[in-house]
Amino acid sequence: MMEFDAYREKVERKHNKALVELMKDLYVENDLGPSVSAKQLGMPRQAFMHFVHKYDLKKLKFGEYKKKMMIFQARQTAQ
Repeated sequence: MMEFDAYREKVERKHNKALVELMKDLYVENDLGPSVSAKQLGMPRQAFMHFVHKYDLKKLKFGEYKKKMMIFQARQTAQ
C-alpha cells in the first residue's frame, strides 16, 4: 500500500493535480487503456489498476461507453 501512495504523491506533485482527476481525464474522458494511461502518468500498469479499482473508475468508464453505444445505435436506426 505504501508503494502505491508513493506513486500517487509523485504523479500529483509532477502534474499539480489530484491523481483521480488525471486518471479520469486519461482513462475515462480520452478513453485510453490502462497501459497507455499508466505510461503517460509515469507509473506501472499495476499501480494504475490499483487506483482504477480504488476510485471505481471502471464503472464510470464503461457507463460512458454504454451511453455512447446507445447514442450510436439510435443514430444508426434513424438513418
